[in-house]
Amino acid sequence: MRKLFHSKIVLFTMAFAVVCLIFIGYYLFSPRHFSQTTKTYIFSPGTNSHQLADDLKRLNIIEHPVLFRIALRVEGVGKSLKGGEYHFTPGMSIQTLINKLRRGDVVRYEITLVDGWTLKQVLIVLENNPYLQHSLKGLTPHQIATQLHLKHKNPEGLFLPETYQYTWPDSDKNILERAAKALQIVLKSEWSTRSTGLIYKTPYQALIAASLVQQESGNDPERPTISGVIYRRLSKGMRLQIDPTVIYGLGERYNGKLTRKDMRVKSPYNTYLHYGLPPTPIALASADSIYAALHPNEGEQLYFVAKGDGTHHFSSNLKAHDAAIRKYLLGK
Repeated sequence: MRKLFHSKIVLFTMAFAVVCLIFIGYYLFSPRHFSQTTKTYIFSPGTNSHQLADDLKRLNIIEHPVLFRIALRVEGVGKSLKGGEYHFTPGMSIQTLINKLRRGDVVRYEITLVDGWTLKQVLIVLENNPYLQHSLKGLTPHQIATQLHLKHKNPEGLFLPETYQYTWPDSDKNILERAAKALQIVLKSEWSTRSTGLIYKTPYQALIAASLVQQESGNDPERPTISGVIYRRLSKGMRLQIDPTVIYGLGERYNGKLTRKDMRVKSPYNTYLHYGLPPTPIALASADSIYAALHPNEGEQLYFVAKGDGTHHFSSNLKAHDAAIRKYLLGK
């Protein structure tokens, strides 16, 4: 009799366990349906399974917090879930949800720093990005350079224009730190393979020249030629006379049209008044512009003028340059 009773208990326990497994399996793998297309949840590091379950219940992503905690325990993942920002979509099963948390399948964003942008433009884009934490707002360029531990006090041009991925809780500071490191990697690599005989003493001088190349031409094939003009004028002790440096020095005073009066404005960036390179880069220089600055084309060209179609006409003497100005700028 006892043996029969014991057998019944075992059978009942086994049956109960099977029912529980079936129920848990149904709970784990059946689709969930939310009241909206996608729900966002930020799983902060340190949040325990109880708080997680309560949060998901509050957002109507799960219905039964207790069952959710049991599922975490059954799978043995309660303490290995990764913090971050998550998107949960209708139809997602509890198992899929748990797998996302376990893998750290967080929301990834992208932000692009565009070649030719100034520091001011970069900061505006970062400040207006709603998905980044903001720690640099209101700081001066010098304070930003200090925060980023940059070698130069002015951070203008010290970031590589590129697309950067980021996740919560990355900040504007994180993006600029990565962009600054990326630039140094490119600059170091290009400096190590530079053409021989260059007059640039440091990679920073080459970066300044690269920013001038960047602002003078959006036409990739022309960049080494423009670089060659800049390099030869520097070598011969000629003023660079590059319009974008004057525009940069004018700042907010520039109204979209450069005048003769603007050319006479006293500014350390006015290369019509001063010899040599400006004191800092004037924009973000692409890797291609950095390469062009360190590999200038050989030749005799000392002048160039925009033709109005995105390309330039190059001349080796002033007489030819004046003729090009009359043709392309004055229409004579």
